[in-house]
Amino acid sequence: MHRHSAGSLGGGAHGGGFLMTGKERHILIVDDEEGFHELFGFILQPLGFIVHFAYDGVKGLERLKERDYDIIFLDVHMPRMTGPELLKLIKEIKPSQLVVMMSSGSDPRQAVEKAVRDLCAVACMFKPFELEQIMENLKRIPQA
Repeated sequence: MHRHSAGSLGGGAHGGGFLMTGKERHILIVDDEEGFHELFGFILQPLGFIVHFAYDGVKGLERLKERDYDIIFLDVHMPRMTGPELLKLIKEIKPSQLVVMMSSGSDPRQAVEKAVRDLCAVACMFKPFELEQIMENLKRIPQA
């Protein structure tokens, strides 16, 4: 299992507007491109998040069964199981799970956006995305 941790930033420390408490925050990145694993790790670990990775939908499903995640960032196009296929299973297993879909592009018919809405993902980010989009989606995580 790929797992990276920067530990908790503790009490009053913050980064990017996030106040990390003693509660561990776990995020799952499911994407077949290693560059996105590195990007999310680079951004999220210094904020105190524990970042878990899966390279396809099958591995993503395995990770989901291992533990709870505060939010999942899920790519649409992957081998073995697509993002929408995995999202459907996620919602069957953990209906309240926060999932943000990631896609390499939008089509004029907005098929990806419609599928994301129909399957109850909280958002869809289109690659390449900006740091601000990641940070905005992190704000969806309920603060305990």
